[in-house]
Amino acid sequence: MRVLSNIMAGLAALAVGFCALPALAAPPASSSGTAVAIMQATAATQSGDCAAAMAPLNQLWHDPYLEQNDPKLAAQFRFQLIACTAQTQGIPAALALSAENVTRAYDINAYDLHIFLQLISGKGDDATATLNAALTQFPAQAPDLTDMSVIGVLIANRESHPDVAQAVLNRLEEGRWQIHDISGRPLMGLLRLEGLRTSVKVGDTTHADLYRTDLKSDAPFYIVSQGDGDISQAAVPAEPVRPVLNREIEEVKAVITANPANLSALAYLMHLEITNDQNALALTQLGGILDLVDKYGLDKFSSPDAYPGLLTTRAELYARTGRFLEAGAAYEAGAKALGPEKSTDLLLSYMNFLVDRGQDAAALAIKDRITAPDAAQQATLAMTEACARAYGGDKAGFAASMAALTGQNLMQVKPFLCAGDSDSDSAAKILIAAMTDPATRDTMIAFMQDGLPPISVSNRDDAFIAALLALKKRPDVQAAAEASHIIIRPWPVRLN
Repeated sequence: MRVLSNIMAGLAALAVGFCALPALAAPPASSSGTAVAIMQATAATQSGDCAAAMAPLNQLWHDPYLEQNDPKLAAQFRFQLIACTAQTQGIPAALALSAENVTRAYDINAYDLHIFLQLISGKGDDATATLNAALTQFPAQAPDLTDMSVIGVLIANRESHPDVAQAVLNRLEEGRWQIHDISGRPLMGLLRLEGLRTSVKVGDTTHADLYRTDLKSDAPFYIVSQGDGDISQAAVPAEPVRPVLNREIEEVKAVITANPANLSALAYLMHLEITNDQNALALTQLGGILDLVDKYGLDKFSSPDAYPGLLTTRAELYARTGRFLEAGAAYEAGAKALGPEKSTDLLLSYMNFLVDRGQDAAALAIKDRITAPDAAQQATLAMTEACARAYGGDKAGFAASMAALTGQNLMQVKPFLCAGDSDSDSAAKILIAAMTDPATRDTMIAFMQDGLPPISVSNRDDAFIAALLALKKRPDVQAAAEASHIIIRPWPVRLN
């Protein structure tokens, strides 16, 4: 959900310091001197001096000659006045000015700005109404709406008003809106999958077809949609997914080529290439960008929150390509670069790698280096420690780790297999229960697909993977999948 966190961070940053009382622009004494006002406003805004820009922008706001002769330019200066008002007088003042601007909207951008300010102000319902008005007034310009405004409205309504969110999403589909930040595609894939399910449930074939069209260009979520028997038919073959995945990869590469400093796009590229079984290529590309980070500094790159995950991915890619010594070195270098506060996920991955490699004592030693894990990280730690204890024959330690996983059912599957649950009964029961749980059903749909097998890193891992694949093929697990309307299809990609 990186897109959502980026949106909220952006809204918070724009709101800092904007706390003055509302103040609408006062009309100038006359509309003479339009050219002079344009030059003054342009010079001030380009230099970042909003205080100096206010007077000429205020004059241009009320200039009938500019509005008549160049309405597009007039709209741009109105935008500038609203932005400078936010900076100098506060968000409430800017919001009041923006409300007036919407009544004079030249294009959908006026609505988009107003939605943004309403979201900043915590007026989610008003922002939703403005978005709907924008789609009514300028339906052909729907694709121009920005990510922050659209995603902000959808997320604001997704849980509290799901019917409203669905209605807005339907209209966005009608307008063929696409997210502009390419790293936000997974979020839109999830929203469209939910939209498709709702449309099918209520018999809305028109919007269901629109969602299906968009999901066909999103390989990971297309696979999930094709594995869901509630929205797809088993008798209808799925379309080839490799060409879609290859096209997505090329699109993300183009974004990174244009801006190599975009770390969130790089993280998305790694996900797609790993799915496409292009591990060696992904490692080369990732190493090149991380070398640039080392050379120029993380502060020169956007989305620095993606950096810890990229260091983890580099170590995992070394392991996936059989370069195990380099994997260990990459884990250690990553932990050093991140420090204790930011290295928890990397160390958990390192610990799992060591267990899979048969180095249980070294893996358990990593535990002491993990500080302040959150609830999800604690569960991952308990799962990995349980496997290490099981392989080492420490029954008491295994039982203690499994007790820590109470309520984390899917996290118990790997430890049961590590413990040599030859009949797989315990693990099978967990999988079967997860298929009927809405919170884990999509995870199970992806897990049950017949994709490329996981990559082994040792003889021990060979045995674990064999047990995992045998678990999926158990008659009771297969029967439960069918009963849960999970369609199992073959895919030439790596899903687990």
